[in-house]
Amino acid sequence: MKQFKHYFICLMVACAFNGYAQTIRVIDADGDPVPYVAVTTEQGKLVGTTDINGVFENTTENTVLCLSQVAYKPLTINLAEVVDGVVTMEDADYVLPDVVVKPKELLYVQTYYRVTYIDEEGPIYYRAGIIDNTYEFAKEKIDIKEKSISAAQSGLLKFTLNSLAGHLIKNRCKLHKQSVYQLVNSNDGKWAKVNVATDSTGRQVISDSVSVLGYIDEENGTRTVSFNEWLFHKHLDIANEQKEKKKEKKQAELDAQEQNSEHSYFEVYRIDENGKSTIGDFVMQQSLDIGVFKRTKKRYILIIESFATETAYIDKKEFKQTRKDNDVDKSYDDLLRYEKNHNIPPLAPHLKAQIDKLFVK
Repeated sequence: MKQFKHYFICLMVACAFNGYAQTIRVIDADGDPVPYVAVTTEQGKLVGTTDINGVFENTTENTVLCLSQVAYKPLTINLAEVVDGVVTMEDADYVLPDVVVKPKELLYVQTYYRVTYIDEEGPIYYRAGIIDNTYEFAKEKIDIKEKSISAAQSGLLKFTLNSLAGHLIKNRCKLHKQSVYQLVNSNDGKWAKVNVATDSTGRQVISDSVSVLGYIDEENGTRTVSFNEWLFHKHLDIANEQKEKKKEKKQAELDAQEQNSEHSYFEVYRIDENGKSTIGDFVMQQSLDIGVFKRTKKRYILIIESFATETAYIDKKEFKQTRKDNDVDKSYDDLLRYEKNHNIPPLAPHLKAQIDKLFVK
């Protein structure tokens, strides 16, 4: 009987610990949720991500997890030491110097980007580089030039993912005339179905008729937008179906995909005292693609980060000189020095250690 009691007590303690440790909520210093945090093991293996509300359901047996998000310092946690399931991440404090606006023909913004592909075995692909963005005011045209280096577990994988990443970089890492904030506040086309309202805490909530899609925070001269684009398009696809049977079929298809598919944005822009921002006020962005690789059936996360490192208003003569100065090949060590010199938040140490091995290999 005593043995049974002892066993029963141990079982209850174990169950209590497991229930206590399963749900983790990640917040910042102000108590706001930190969305789209990549969660990996110490070996760099993918575990999952936090949702739009900073919540992560841990279904692994790992007691140590590593958290990474573009706007925050990387954090390693021991689940046994987590109090009430809440974890706080510190701001990375990445800022840009003020830009003096002069009446010139072009806006020049240099951005630094990183692309990290992680699956259940760890980081298997990495690419980093510099993009020269030039915006011509008269034509409202953006021109880009990119220099990058990459590494992967195999040559075939590198070729395949370089082709995929090249397309994504052009769409997500270059300068954009409209931010997500401007899009969700516009009233044209499909974006008209998104509502933006202020909640009791002062945060602006982005929603549609079904659920919360994101948040807008304005503080200390910056605007931060978190937005679940996959969920938005899911609801939009269902709403656009005309017949109920087709709607039900589409709902079932997208519900089945939701476990393994997601595309989310996190971006930061500077704003003036009137809450306005322009194309030259971009600070940083992160996009996450989550899915299952068809060939291996392994879950993966594709993390794309970019940071503005230099902003200037220039004329065409200065533009040519800028292009000439940046027309050099970059090595992995060059880019690491570039990160340090521009105070770019570093990769989490455990991820960097695995990525270093890719380049050595």
